[in-house]
Amino acid sequence: MASGSTTFDEHVQHMRHISEGNESFGDGSAYEQATRYYLTHLIDDCAELARRAVRGLPRSVDLLISMAGFSPRTTILAYKTLRPRRLVVIPSENARSSYNTIAAYVHRDGLELADVTSRVCIPTDPLSIYRIVKDELENHTRLNGSSGVAYIDITGGRKVMSATAALAAWQLNLGLCYLDGDYDPGLKQAIPGSDRLLLLDNPTSLFGEQEMRAAENTFDGGAFEAARLRFEQLAARLAQPARARFMMALSALYRAWCDLDLLALPAAISAVEENLRPLRTTASSRFLSAIEAQLNFLQRLADGDRSALLLGFHLLDDHYRRLGRLDFAALFSYRTIEGCLLNRLANTHPGFDGENPDYDLLTSDVPGLRGRYRSVVNEVDGQVKSRSLPPSVGVFAGAVLLHVLTDPLASAAELDDADSLRLLRNGAQARNKSVLAHGYQAVDVEASAWLNDKATVVLSAYWNLQHTDQDIDRQRNELRFLRATELN
Repeated sequence: MASGSTTFDEHVQHMRHISEGNESFGDGSAYEQATRYYLTHLIDDCAELARRAVRGLPRSVDLLISMAGFSPRTTILAYKTLRPRRLVVIPSENARSSYNTIAAYVHRDGLELADVTSRVCIPTDPLSIYRIVKDELENHTRLNGSSGVAYIDITGGRKVMSATAALAAWQLNLGLCYLDGDYDPGLKQAIPGSDRLLLLDNPTSLFGEQEMRAAENTFDGGAFEAARLRFEQLAARLAQPARARFMMALSALYRAWCDLDLLALPAAISAVEENLRPLRTTASSRFLSAIEAQLNFLQRLADGDRSALLLGFHLLDDHYRRLGRLDFAALFSYRTIEGCLLNRLANTHPGFDGENPDYDLLTSDVPGLRGRYRSVVNEVDGQVKSRSLPPSVGVFAGAVLLHVLTDPLASAAELDDADSLRLLRNGAQARNKSVLAHGYQAVDVEASAWLNDKATVVLSAYWNLQHTDQDIDRQRNELRFLRATELN
């Protein structure tokens, strides 16, 4: 692999002799002569070696923007390796001569002069470099309809130029490339053939901090399906995708929870368990404890545990109130209260069903029950009417029945007199008149707060009677929807 009968290694040896001043190759300093020799005899083979070593080399590159110092070698090698359709060279003020060498070479190599541009920068002014990169990218996009595949080569030029170019790539969503090689003090450059062109994704794509923050903000805002899609995209391309994969799984789990999609919960639980494993050594102990408690709870929910469903209603109430979704919160406040009251009736009187009530299951004296029920409702209404027992039992009727049956839940839930029952009935009307129930009114903050407070009191009273060994307040706290930042 070399030109003529001279081998590649022999050409490298000639280049070394020229660098040391023991041979000559045209005019100029020993370094300039050695560079000229390299571009004449070694560049093609070096580019081919570099191309073979590149991982993920794109089939075609539309634009290469290259920082250039006094040596044209790195820009030309990057050009030969990537073969861009258009080349923009950004030399410093004192390195303009290198551009002439670059332009002459790439033109001889087949690139039209119109497709080679030089934009001299002030190396100590980062803003000027950023503006040049931005202008050239916008110009290329305007002429071609899109930026296509574009890279910034940050190998040449001063360090501040490379740093600024890297920041520009980050901001403008460009790829980065950098030539790495084994430096030889005698040659004052990399040993020919040792060059490796490193293609680096845009830092936002590689590490994804900004996009992760945006996805996590979407998650914290309760848009779990939108967050899942964002995390899925990040997981497919990040260098370290473990967090994105876990958050994708957690988003899917929370979406199923919010929708009470009980059929989707088992698979979602398994996905969270699987994607949590790589994070166990870095996640906070509090987060791990909360996740494990949630997974256990949601498994009970998926299994049809009625108490888990009641607690789930209340957690969704709190969740939607935090998001400002008061109509949804009111719906779950109502379901929490209703579920506690009807479950209590069913638990203490097995077989009783609020949708199709058999009042003989509540008492052997149904006429007496009817009379007491009528008396309480008349007191709540402030008028005397002839009333029968309701054909179906909802929130208000359930509370009245527990009161007249002297069930301890009525007093514990503060539903044991006409005033408290009247407040319950009026509060329930806010839910009934909402657009998610039977009306067209929005639930205001005051009504939502009252319903949430009442649901908390009723659930706590129910839990203390039905689950004496469990702390409902602790469960409410550990099972609340987590924020993404709590993973840290």
